[in-house]
Amino acid sequence: MAHKTASFQALKATTLDGKVIDASTFPNPAGAVVFLIRRMGCPLCREEALSLSGLKPKLDARGIRLIGIAGEHLGHEEFRKDFWKGELYFDLGKKTWYPLMGDGKTPTNTFMGIFSYLCGGTVAKNLRRVNSKGIQGNLAGEGTILGGVWVVGPGSQGIIFEHREKSWGDNVCVSNMEDLEKAINSIKSPTM
Repeated sequence: MAHKTASFQALKATTLDGKVIDASTFPNPAGAVVFLIRRMGCPLCREEALSLSGLKPKLDARGIRLIGIAGEHLGHEEFRKDFWKGELYFDLGKKTWYPLMGDGKTPTNTFMGIFSYLCGGTVAKNLRRVNSKGIQGNLAGEGTILGGVWVVGPGSQGIIFEHREKSWGDNVCVSNMEDLEKAINSIKSPTM
């Protein structure tokens, strides 16, 4: 489950209008599922957004927030309208990526991702999976970084689960849904 390597303490994000939000408030009062969105036009990211958005009724029933953090504004209108049902924040400097991905730098997948695609590897399989679902996208924006999903409990519970992408389209809802749901179910509400 959780590696406990990341923390939401001291991280910042912004609203579309530029208001700075302290990310440590995201899990309050009852927890949060946080999605670092690689690129809002990416069909692989859109697939994951749809899957996570499908959890929203269950999350809402428990007061757990569904939060997306994107590294750019590009494509946010279509993404919000068609793919994402949670709150949406931005980290234009990608400073959230550094501590959450755990290695002090923004993770990228440029060479290996392209190589994997050309050779029919993981990325090509992920794109075929998304294509078979009819999810389309575009190539606009930053396309080299990786993202992930975190489940964060309120207060001292901290990070309960993290899924860091290893390649483009390494969707938590495809590869690790059971652990994701266990983590969500393990969040202790402040009244428990």
